[in-house]
Amino acid sequence: MDVNTSQINPSFPSSATKETQFEGVKVIPANGSSCSEVAKAFTELTDIKMLVETAQVVAGLLKSAEGGLNDWDLPCDLTPLHIACLAGDMKLLQLALKNDVCRSRIDQHTASCSTTTTSSTPDSITITTTISVTAAIAANAAGLKDPGEIRNILPIAMNHDTALHFALLTGWNEGALTLMEALRSLGKLENTSNDKRNSLFSLAASHSSLEVVRELCSHFMGSENYRAYLFHKSEDQKTLLHCAVEQDDHEVFRYLQREQMETTDNINRDLARKHGYRHLDFPGRLPISTRDDKDRDGNTPKELIELKLGLDNIQKLRDNPRLLEQKRYNGCDSLWEKYYLQDIAFLIDPVSWIPPWKKPPLSYFFG
Repeated sequence: MDVNTSQINPSFPSSATKETQFEGVKVIPANGSSCSEVAKAFTELTDIKMLVETAQVVAGLLKSAEGGLNDWDLPCDLTPLHIACLAGDMKLLQLALKNDVCRSRIDQHTASCSTTTTSSTPDSITITTTISVTAAIAANAAGLKDPGEIRNILPIAMNHDTALHFALLTGWNEGALTLMEALRSLGKLENTSNDKRNSLFSLAASHSSLEVVRELCSHFMGSENYRAYLFHKSEDQKTLLHCAVEQDDHEVFRYLQREQMETTDNINRDLARKHGYRHLDFPGRLPISTRDDKDRDGNTPKELIELKLGLDNIQKLRDNPRLLEQKRYNGCDSLWEKYYLQDIAFLIDPVSWIPPWKKPPLSYFFG
């Protein structure tokens, strides 16, 4: 079996690449297997790295020698579009977008696993699914009671995701932008959430480039639900700012925080004007951003950044002015450290101490 070596290798969320002890499928079927045989693995896979590797094999089988798509028989309501976005395969994505059947199902969600708990005892946990029994057995054996914990060991392909969800989940920016444009042209670009309450915005905040996040914001900016999208919380109570801390730098975090603040400020002004108050005196003002919100573990985005940088390192900077001076003049160790010291802790003035010829443009601070 030949697999297209030109496939783009998407990035994997660090939190999702840890293999669980309940992984349903450990190996990808050998050469010579049919597309449907390989695809059966999707009903069991709970590890995203294995999911992507399997999708790359299936992607190779879907592309015909004549330059079209082979017939497919995919479980979990998966389409070639889903496979392309998981595999990071632009050739397959373009072939699928030209296929009438695929285009008609461009926003199709994968199968869904619903979970319910009836009491605190493991034996009473039931998982409603017609596809996988393995996850139910694993949940009972592990004594999992919380629906969120149970969903973490359910097959990823059954989380009610669209192809765009998968492109954002794997951090495949090129594919996400291509698919967003196609969805927009068909009037089908909607900010839906999967079974873990991960929306397009929360997945993009965690894994996508600033360009992808900007495109999402630009498309939904005129929506009456835009602020709700910006203040969305996933199943573990993570806001978009919590998600953005997972990025390698602060660009997406800073951009989304600014969007939250500007959008809320505009709404607050309109509410104050409507009720005859001055803007800052209006008693019903909405929270300006989610920077102080806590996730399920009790951490705010600021605290997650501090953990990312190292609490000991931050304390040393606070206790030792000379170390801070060195950061001012010799530079910070990372983009997150620079952002934290300047924009969150205000331990470094972002403007005054920098020589005029080294100052960044105003767009750095105000977008």
